Amino acid sequence: MAKKKQQQQQQPPAVTVPMDESGDEYLSAEDIDFVQQNAENLGFLSSVNPESLLNIKKETKEKRVKRKAKPAVPPPAELTESEDEGLVAEDSDSDMEILSESEEEKDYINSKERRALKRKAMFGDEMGYEQNARSFVQAEKKIKETNKLPIKTADGRLKVAEYSDNDEEPEPESEPEPESEASGESEESADESLEETSEEIESDEGTKPDRESMTRKEYIITQQKRLAAAADAIMQNPEETLGKLKTLQEISEDSDPRVKRLGLLSQLAVFGDILPDYRIRELTEKEKEMRVTKEVRQQRVYEERLVRSYSAFLKQLFTASKRAMKIFGNSSADIETGIVAARALGELINKHPHFNFRKDILSALVDIYVQPSSRINFAPFTPMAQTARLAILRLFRDDVSGEVSQNAVILASKRIKRLSYRVDPSALRPWLHLRLREELRQNPDDRKRAEEEQKRKEQRREQQKLLKRKKGSAAIKEAKRALHMSKKQAKTNKMQQEVDKSMREAEAEVSREERERWYGETLKQVFITYFRILKQKDNIGGLLPAVLEGLAKYAHLISVEFFVDLFQLLKKIMRGQHGVGVGAEDTADDGDLVSFRISSRTSLLCILTALHILTGQGEALNLDIQDFFYQLYALLPPLATNPQIEATRMSLLESDLLFECLNMMFLGRTKVSSVTRVAAFCKRVMMAALYWPPRTAVRAIEFVRRLLIKYPVLDRLLSSEEQAGSGLYLRDLDDPDMCNPFATCLYELHWLQIHHHPQVQAAASQLLAFAKAEEKKAKIA
Repeated sequence: MAKKKQQQQQQPPAVTVPMDESGDEYLSAEDIDFVQQNAENLGFLSSVNPESLLNIKKETKEKRVKRKAKPAVPPPAELTESEDEGLVAEDSDSDMEILSESEEEKDYINSKERRALKRKAMFGDEMGYEQNARSFVQAEKKIKETNKLPIKTADGRLKVAEYSDNDEEPEPESEPEPESEASGESEESADESLEETSEEIESDEGTKPDRESMTRKEYIITQQKRLAAAADAIMQNPEETLGKLKTLQEISEDSDPRVKRLGLLSQLAVFGDILPDYRIRELTEKEKEMRVTKEVRQQRVYEERLVRSYSAFLKQLFTASKRAMKIFGNSSADIETGIVAARALGELINKHPHFNFRKDILSALVDIYVQPSSRINFAPFTPMAQTARLAILRLFRDDVSGEVSQNAVILASKRIKRLSYRVDPSALRPWLHLRLREELRQNPDDRKRAEEEQKRKEQRREQQKLLKRKKGSAAIKEAKRALHMSKKQAKTNKMQQEVDKSMREAEAEVSREERERWYGETLKQVFITYFRILKQKDNIGGLLPAVLEGLAKYAHLISVEFFVDLFQLLKKIMRGQHGVGVGAEDTADDGDLVSFRISSRTSLLCILTALHILTGQGEALNLDIQDFFYQLYALLPPLATNPQIEATRMSLLESDLLFECLNMMFLGRTKVSSVTRVAAFCKRVMMAALYWPPRTAVRAIEFVRRLLIKYPVLDRLLSSEEQAGSGLYLRDLDDPDMCNPFATCLYELHWLQIHHHPQVQAAASQLLAFAKAEEKKAKIA
């Protein structure tokens, strides 16, 4: 309405239309032509009263003239000559404008009035109310919808639930407001709004319970309710209720140890659900200055507050673990809270290994489980160390990319070196669960050298082909050009590499090359630690078995350059000439194969490591393993009298190590030069089976049966009708080539048939039946 009034005020003033002497208005030529063409349709004009129309027109014109009346002009007598001339000039211009505007308005009014008269003549009295907006009365009231489910009546009909005042009507969704210049102000106020909401949330939590007015049980239950309410609210909407984490942190610092543990576990559950699987990095100064949308700004504020809260939670865990490790000097230390902290750190690093503060968590876990043997064997501290060690072990098993494993191995290696290698062997056990054997088929350095050598051979081959086709200097130049890429080719290859890298990043997959790079660095760090421990002359802490077990598992990944030196070192270790104390090299007796300075487990691991090296890349090397055969043959009698052959705290039993060595020596790819040596081992194994537990005895009988299948000449050991060899069997001689095994037979099988265990009896009977069947076949043949 205001706009219409303004438009009416801006219209030019009305000017009286000139009339002729008869009082009729002038008619234009267009009007006359229109009347002549539509004479048939204008018959209703005969019933119109011209006087009434003229009166209406005059009244409207008079009103408009009054509304647009010009201000009064002073009389000419009061004006000077200059003012009079200026006023005349101004009046002349304004009169021309008014006349031009009045002519346009005249045409507009005439056409509008003619259309109004025409409608009135055609429709009569109906024209007025037909133009007005009609209001329709609804016959029925609009039924309000309800969200309630229909009700089934007693007669089986479904009745729709009626709407009640208690039903809340859904609020209409507000349309998104368009971005304007004020978006910058809204972005700046995002921090303030989030802080206000967090303050409101904290105020709604309620006051702290009065501990003095309630018992300890009531206090713990009250704190549990507060923890449950805050954790539930955060998990439902973490973006808006992140401020409630302060409540959890305050409860976690309670003086009651049980309430403190409950608070730490509640924070663990919350962060385990709301933490993303990516790392939130700090924004650069350029990124902070950029203008972003309100949603992006809120997301940045949320992530910043999340990282801050997570950092505070980790500080609480680190403090709890450090206080628990004071148990060695203070028996009143809260070790149970330390166990909870170690468990929380382990679950966080396994659930979200790529989130922030990864190295800090790994460092805390490594400091817990990498300890001297005196602390690891301390009963109150053992569960805490075991919890941290199992967390690292699970991390090694599940790590696909290899980056997290590399970080953990480097931290553990540095701590072992810082403690001067005086640590418990359990500190090296998690390394046995690395995915090195699955991800690396060969040592990365050896593979790289082999690929470079192969590439050089191919280039030389291509050069020789070009020289054969063409002769002279032109052929030589062309051959040289074939060995080198041009600048254009190098640029094209570089661009292609960048495109491939971006495609891999978009796919969010770890490539084979990247995994090999991370695991290659991990392998290098593992071997550096192993070799440093082997170089120690004093085996303090008993790390040799753990190191040799690792070398035996990853022996095929050892570089060829270290094979010869490693072989010599393994021989010294298994004879007790190295790594058993300062000065052991000078006092060792070279005549005895079995040394009491080292355990039989250490000797078995040395033999197993050497055999793994030979079955891998060491096949191409001419290495003599006769000493390892003799050492294993000499170890069988001590192992026969070992009551703990099937019981150990290590990952592998001594019986498992023994039969793995025997299988690799005689049933694997290792070449055996003498059948006499095989027969000597067969005889001594059966002698040891008389003393071994049932499980190990059954494995010994099965091993002999497989030897009989592979070496048919051994059938003479089961035949007593004819003597296979001359002389006596020297059972106490530790030289398998000189003990004359064919001068005896395997009479131990008959004793095993009357063994107290039924499985041993059955295995011995089956072996004898097999030998008789083979003997019959030989006679028939």
